[in-house]
Amino acid sequence: MSRSADYTIQGFIYQFNKTLLEVLNDVEDSTISVEGIIEDIEVSTAMTTKAIQCKYHEEQESFTLSKVYKPILQMMNHYLENNNKSIEYRLYAYFPSEQSSRIYEMKEEHINEILKTEDKRLKKLVENIKDKINIQDFLKNFTLEFGDSLSNLMDSVFHALEENELARDEIDTLFYPNAIQKIADLSILHDAEQRVIKKSSLLHELQQKRKTAVTRWTRSLLTLKEILMTRKRQLKVNLDKNSRSRYFFLSESSINNFNEEIVNFITDYISKYHFKEIHNKTPLFCFECSSDVFNDIRVRLHKKNIKYNDGLVTDKFFDSKKFLTDPIIAKIGNSFHREYDIKLLHFNDSTISILNEIKGDDFFLFSSKLPEIDYQDVNVEHIDLKEINQIKFVMGMIDTYE
Repeated sequence: MSRSADYTIQGFIYQFNKTLLEVLNDVEDSTISVEGIIEDIEVSTAMTTKAIQCKYHEEQESFTLSKVYKPILQMMNHYLENNNKSIEYRLYAYFPSEQSSRIYEMKEEHINEILKTEDKRLKKLVENIKDKINIQDFLKNFTLEFGDSLSNLMDSVFHALEENELARDEIDTLFYPNAIQKIADLSILHDAEQRVIKKSSLLHELQQKRKTAVTRWTRSLLTLKEILMTRKRQLKVNLDKNSRSRYFFLSESSINNFNEEIVNFITDYISKYHFKEIHNKTPLFCFECSSDVFNDIRVRLHKKNIKYNDGLVTDKFFDSKKFLTDPIIAKIGNSFHREYDIKLLHFNDSTISILNEIKGDDFFLFSSKLPEIDYQDVNVEHIDLKEINQIKFVMGMIDTYE
């Protein structure tokens, strides 16, 4: 990942943490908008709306006003069109060189400096308000506050979660990542009316969850190691059971080096969880990948002497009856032999019905998005990890992923 991409992700994580802190510290159970119509965070009460925009500048050595011209101009544009409404504009900006919680004393001369910018990207914003806005009135409703570091902001969130009577020993690895994911989920909803939350509803939802969210966002948290260890313990409960029907869905687009790693993943799974006679439920591996990759996997499994049932009579004819038939098991002396070790399925429109017809006990989905199938009466384990070693780690197949 490039440094710029990393800073972008951290910027979102910073915003999610600030949003979460606003929700947890709210004493009126206000309606709080995530990615609101005005700004990143909007806290609405009967009397006023507090509109907060977050800016995360970890890569910047020092603060200069020019680095926040754009958000200030955006707020001024909104104020000009809504000066009859009670709106507090707050810019919450992190710069490593600045003391957190310090309020920058914004004066009219600073606004005039901003309006004189020659940055072509800001030309339209300036033209919309120049000589039209009452600067003093705007400044009465505007605050520039320097934000905390990401790690300190997280500490504040942990403290707020504890203050709201959530168990301290589960905050780092259960409540916190699930809360961050909740904010992330809200932020991408198209309808602004759906991107709202209250403290009471968030706390209720967190108290109901017993699985730790592992997604693109929680993978980026500073507590990733603890999150993965907790997810591993959660999965172990069912993985320790010998007789359990398990389905696996893995997407080529979601996993790094999918084609290179997937055969060894299957091999390692069999060595760990499907090698005893008591392991009497055949695991099903379903891959969302190209036909060429699927065929390549079949050949390589054959070379590894891993016998599979893919339901294919020819490369183009899939026989569901053949696929659903359990393997013949023969015991010779003290050893036993299976007709095949795994079921292998290429995910497409014609095979979705198979997953809906005969359901497993557990469905492990290692992908960014859930495929549209029927999950009723199935224990769903959705884990969005991109590295095979991390997947093996949470599955208890290896002791470390680093």
